[in-house]
Amino acid sequence: MVIEAIPEAVDSGTRDEAGTPPGDRAFRPDIQGLRALAVCLVVLFHAGVSTISGGFVGVDVFFVISGFVITGLLLRESEATGHTSLVAFYSRRIRRILPAASLVIVATVAASVVALGLLERHQTAIAGLWASLFVANFHFIVSGTNYLASQQLPSALQNYWSLAVEEQFYVVYPIAFLALSAWSSRKAFRTRLIIFLGIVMAASFLYSVIITSSNPSGAFFSPLTRAWELALGAMIATAAIYLSRIPAAVAATLTWIGLGAIITASVIFTSATPYPGWAVALPVIGTGLVIAGGTPHTTWGAERVLGIRGVQYVGLISYSLYLWHWPILVIAAERKGASSLPFSQNIPWVVLSVVLAVITYRLVENPIRHSRFFSSRLPLTLALGAVLVVSSFGFSALAAATNPLTPAAQLEQAASGSRCLAPNVRQVANLRAAYLNGPHQAPPTPGTKPIRIAIFGDSTACTLLPGLDAVAPSFGVRIGEGGVNGCGIVSGRLAPHYFGGVDILRLTGACPAEVFSAETAAIKALHPNVIVWMSAWERNSIIATRSGGNQILVAGTPPWRKEMVSRIDARIKLFTSAGARVVIVLEPAKVFPVASQASNADALKTARLNSLLSTVAARHPNDVKVVDLARRVCPTGPPCPGTVAGIDVRVDGDHYGDAGSLFASRWLLPRILRAADQLPPSFVGATSPSP
Repeated sequence: MVIEAIPEAVDSGTRDEAGTPPGDRAFRPDIQGLRALAVCLVVLFHAGVSTISGGFVGVDVFFVISGFVITGLLLRESEATGHTSLVAFYSRRIRRILPAASLVIVATVAASVVALGLLERHQTAIAGLWASLFVANFHFIVSGTNYLASQQLPSALQNYWSLAVEEQFYVVYPIAFLALSAWSSRKAFRTRLIIFLGIVMAASFLYSVIITSSNPSGAFFSPLTRAWELALGAMIATAAIYLSRIPAAVAATLTWIGLGAIITASVIFTSATPYPGWAVALPVIGTGLVIAGGTPHTTWGAERVLGIRGVQYVGLISYSLYLWHWPILVIAAERKGASSLPFSQNIPWVVLSVVLAVITYRLVENPIRHSRFFSSRLPLTLALGAVLVVSSFGFSALAAATNPLTPAAQLEQAASGSRCLAPNVRQVANLRAAYLNGPHQAPPTPGTKPIRIAIFGDSTACTLLPGLDAVAPSFGVRIGEGGVNGCGIVSGRLAPHYFGGVDILRLTGACPAEVFSAETAAIKALHPNVIVWMSAWERNSIIATRSGGNQILVAGTPPWRKEMVSRIDARIKLFTSAGARVVIVLEPAKVFPVASQASNADALKTARLNSLLSTVAARHPNDVKVVDLARRVCPTGPPCPGTVAGIDVRVDGDHYGDAGSLFASRWLLPRILRAADQLPPSFVGATSPSP
C-alpha cells in the first residue's frame, strides 16, 4: 500500500504543493519527497558530510521539479479557463518566492554587518543587491574570476544563484507557453509544446557539455546550461496523460531506477567532477524517471519511501531550509577565518537552520502564499512584490554604502595581510582522488617519521596549498601553511602606488609583523624539516628604514639589490636556525595571451627577482636549494600560456585554481623533497607534462 501524505504532517495549503498537470493526481507525495531528498543532499553536502560528496545534485532535482510544477499549473489553468493569465502566474510566484527570499537576504546582510569584517560584509551586501533582483548567478559568474578568488571566502548568499536561474526561466517560459497556445489548436498544443521543449533540451544540454570544459564557473551558474533540466520537468508534465498509461510494474521500476540514479550521483560525484557537463544527466534523468514513473500511482514505487510522514514534512520546509542553511554555515565558518567547518562543528548550525526554516514556513512562507486577501487582489500582490524587492535591495544598498569599498579600497584590502586559509577538507579529498586516479610515479615507501614542510609566501603560494595537501600523503609529508595574502616574505612595506588618489599598497606596512607572526607560529606548531619559499612581492620597489628616515629603494637599483640580499640572507639564517632546509621556488612570469610591452616588463621583473634569489641561494649551498616552477607551468614562455596540457593552470594569470594547483603540485612536491635531500637522487616524480 502506498503511504499517502499524513494529514497531520501537512496543512491546508499542501494539496497544491505539487502543482500537478491535468490527468495527474491532485497531489503527488513522491514529488514532495523528492523536495526533501534534494534539500537534504544539498544541506549535508554543504555541512561537510564526506560521503555525500556530490550533494550539489540536489539543486538539479529542484530544477526538474520546478519545471514540472510550473507547467502543471499553467496547463491546469489553460484547460480549466481556456486561457492563461500572466498576471495571475507572476502573482503566484511573488507569494511563493519573495517573502521568505527577501527575509533571508535582509537577515543575512544584517548578520554579516554584525559578525564579519569589512570586506566580507561589503561583499555580502553587494551579493544581496544581485540576489534581490534574481540575477545572483550572473554576479557569481563575474566574481568567480576576481583576484584572489580561490583565497576569498564564499559569499553568504551564493545559494541564491539557483533561485535566480529558476526565475529567469519563468520570465521566458510562460511567454513561450502563451505563444504556442495561441498558435496551436487545443488538440495540437501539447504535441507542439513537447517538440518545443525537446528542442530547448537538446540545445541546452549540448551547450552544457561544450561550455563546461572551457568555462566551468560560467557553465555552473548559467541559465542556458540549466534550461534543459527545467524543460525536462515541463515535458513530463505535458506528457502526463500519456505517462499515466505506463504499466504499473514498469512505472514502479522506473521510479526506483531514478531514485538510485540520484543517490548514486550524490555519492560518486565530487567537487572535481566537471559539472554540469555530461555528468548532470544522471541526477536529472533520474529525477525525471521518478516523476514520470509516479504518474500512474503504483503500489510498489519509490513513493513508499518518499511518502513517509517525516520525509513529507522536510519537503514542506525545503524551500525555507534551502534559503537559511547556506548563510548560517558560511557566516559560522567565516567567524573562525575558515571557508568551511567540519561536519561535527556544523551540526548545531544545521539544527538552527531547521528551526528557522520551520518558523519561516509557518509564519511567513505559507501564510502569505495561501493568503486569500492577496490571492483575490492581484494588484496588491504585485505591490507586495515590489515592496519586498525594494526592501531587500534597499537594505543591501544601505549596508554596502555604509562602508563603501571603492576600486582603490578593494585593491588596498587585497594587500591587507590576511593569513592563508587552510584548504577545504572536501576540496583536498577531491584533489587527492584525482591525483591517485591520474598519472603519477609511485614514491618510495614513506618513513616512520613524516616529513614536515612549511609553505611560506604570498597569495600565489596559498593557492597551491590544496594541490600540495592532496599529493603530500603519498610521500609521507605533512604540509603546514605560514603564508600571508598580499605580503612578501621579506619585501616589507612596498613603495607607494596610487590608484584613484589612494595608496593601494599602504597596508603592506603591516606585512613585516604579520609575516613574522605567521611564520613563527608555523615553525612553532610544525617544527618543519623543510621550509618552502614562494613569494613574488620582492620584485617591487620597497621602503627601507634609514637613520635619516624612510627611503624608497627602486627595484633593480644597486641599493635595492643590496637591501634585498641582506633581508633574504637574514631570513634564511632564521629558517635554518630552526633546523630546516630551505627550498626556494622560482616563480614563473604571469600569464599573457600574447607578447606585449606589459608581458616583457613582467618577464624582466620576474627574471630579475629569480636571479637575485638564485644568487643568494648559492651563498648557502648546504642549506638552500632552488626549484624552477616555470618548467612546469610556463614551459614555452614567457609570455606564459594560460593553458598547459589542456589545463587552465592559473585562473587569473597568477593564482592557481584547483586543477592548476594539482597540476603544479604533482610535479613540484617531489622536486622540493629531492632538493631538500628527502628523496633518493633517482626519484624525481612525474616528469611528463601530463596532468
